[in-house]
Amino acid sequence: MPPLDRPAHVQQLTLGYCLPACGQMALAQLGIETAQGELAQILGTRVGVGTPFSRVKRLQKWVDEVQITEWGGVKALVAALDNNMAVIVALTTTPALPGWGDIRTQHTVLVVNVGPGRITYYDPALAQGPVSASRDEFLLSWSEMAELAAFLK
Repeated sequence: MPPLDRPAHVQQLTLGYCLPACGQMALAQLGIETAQGELAQILGTRVGVGTPFSRVKRLQKWVDEVQITEWGGVKALVAALDNNMAVIVALTTTPALPGWGDIRTQHTVLVVNVGPGRITYYDPALAQGPVSASRDEFLLSWSEMAELAAFLK
């Protein structure tokens, strides 16, 4: 099976919709078109607040498998990408991540590549993507959220 295509960038519709937007992009990678508003409703997203990460399991309505891992490390990201799985991670934003400045908040992004020095991802809070951050800075931001990741297939 060829590697997953990179999806079109999707910006979150409003504050707190990062997980529905990531879900929309992840499903698009798997060839499934969905509306962000519908995903927000199914995930129980609250405007301005967000969605508990564990609710990503509700995306199983569209896919065969949704695995959630904690403290899986970078090897788990690489293995999932190598196995053509869409990868959503929870992180805490930092000044080292593109577009965040001094804002620190819980957030989700869609990871599409793990390189030796940089990690490439789609950030639904930004107007365009993908973007990349240094591997060390990304892993630090991710570790602040217990390295939570969801792998969809």
